[in-house]
Amino acid sequence: MGEKIELKVSGMSCGHCEMAVKKALLAVAGVKDAQADHQAGRAEVEAEGPVDRRLLIEAIKKAGYEAS
Repeated sequence: MGEKIELKVSGMSCGHCEMAVKKALLAVAGVKDAQADHQAGRAEVEAEGPVDRRLLIEAIKKAGYEAS
C-alpha cells in the first residue's frame, strides 16, 4: 500500500503550472503518482513507500513554486 502525502503549493495559476509541479514531483524517487490543483493550492503525492517530505518540497521549489 502506498503512502499519500498532501502539500500546500502557492504560485500555481493555471493548468501549465499544475503540470510543472506534477512533473517535478514525479521526478522524486519513490513517487508513483502526483496531482496538483492550482485552484485549491495543493498537490497530492502517492508514494510507493516512505518519501521524505522535504525532498518533495525541494522539487516544487526548484520548479519555481512555494510548498509546505
